[in-house]
Amino acid sequence: MYDQVHSGKATLNPGGRFKRPMDMVEATGIPAGEKLSILKAWEADERALQRAEDEGMRGGEHAHLQRVQEALGRLQALGASS
Repeated sequence: MYDQVHSGKATLNPGGRFKRPMDMVEATGIPAGEKLSILKAWEADERALQRAEDEGMRGGEHAHLQRVQEALGRLQALGASS
């Protein structure tokens, strides 16, 4: 069942709610448009993390931009649109 509280938490911290970006795509009970919004937020976070890594900053996390982009592509292939 779709739960706006969980959806809001996923939007703010998708990595805290879903282990992998593809888990978001495979999740049931979340509308495709909401999944797309959450994945785009995740993509923005990953881009910021990657920029930090490129500038030599290390925070213990590693950017997984490619995985998020693959999940976005998969979701869009399944018919979700922005």
